[in-house]
Amino acid sequence: MKKIIFLCFCAFFASCSSDEELQNMGTNEEELANMTNDYELVLKGYSFDELKKEKDESTPTTQEETDAEPWLINALEKAAEEARVSNYGKVRSEAKAYASVANMVGVFKVDNCGGYREFVYDMDCEDGGDTKSTGDIGATRVDGNGNVTFHFCLVPAGDYGGGTLLLYNYTWNRREGNVDIILRHHDNEDHNNKNHIVDNGGLASTGVSKFDKNTEFCWRFSDNPAQPLGIKYKVLRGKPWSAPEVTPPSLFIDDENGSNANTARVWLHRINTIGTETRMLNKGETFRNITVDRNTRYTLQ
Repeated sequence: MKKIIFLCFCAFFASCSSDEELQNMGTNEEELANMTNDYELVLKGYSFDELKKEKDESTPTTQEETDAEPWLINALEKAAEEARVSNYGKVRSEAKAYASVANMVGVFKVDNCGGYREFVYDMDCEDGGDTKSTGDIGATRVDGNGNVTFHFCLVPAGDYGGGTLLLYNYTWNRREGNVDIILRHHDNEDHNNKNHIVDNGGLASTGVSKFDKNTEFCWRFSDNPAQPLGIKYKVLRGKPWSAPEVTPPSLFIDDENGSNANTARVWLHRINTIGTETRMLNKGETFRNITVDRNTRYTLQ
């Protein structure tokens, strides 16, 4: 019964997201997203008393790591896809658009972004969890409570020597050569989640990446030579490494422990094949140096 109710709720969310009349009545996307998130938490088994508990990020968590049921993961994936489709072409009102015709991607900021604008995002990771970084990950920081503030420089879509964050409605073109796309769904902290965009850099839309109570990073990998940018930056490392090479820097994200609904999907675009191969990544699998499990490890360069 819960499955049927939730699927109906997902359909309601999708229809409301595109219903102009409801928007005019004051029902906005953020409110609808909060409704979906609250319902997700109830289905995960949280009581209303648990949801009302004061947030505690300093006490090490003792919550057991468990996986969400497959039907719930599938329903959440479907709801996220519906939301992405309904948001295509919508313009954020809180800032002037960077450039309505420009396709922008994010590279990890190091010192500054020069003449490029900056996109800043706070990710609320598992309360009392083990989120951490090793080595130099640039301006991105893990705070004292184990949350992450991501700092990206917004640069024109192109090849930059590794994985970049897609922030527009990407469609592969054969002229790009071979490209791998990885969509990582982060099931972030369930309790009183504080995810938010600190600075959208004037973007009109975040495209195929999603920033809500949960996070979806859409990464593009190409092995083409890097284009010059005139600034220092980092990207996700797309190739393996071995001794005596120094172990590259990494970011370990402790995602939600309870009924974890993390997923990852890869699209393999190849110029010498017809069609695109796509599949879900397996729990514990490492692809393009992204390790996907109940938690997530990103490797940078």
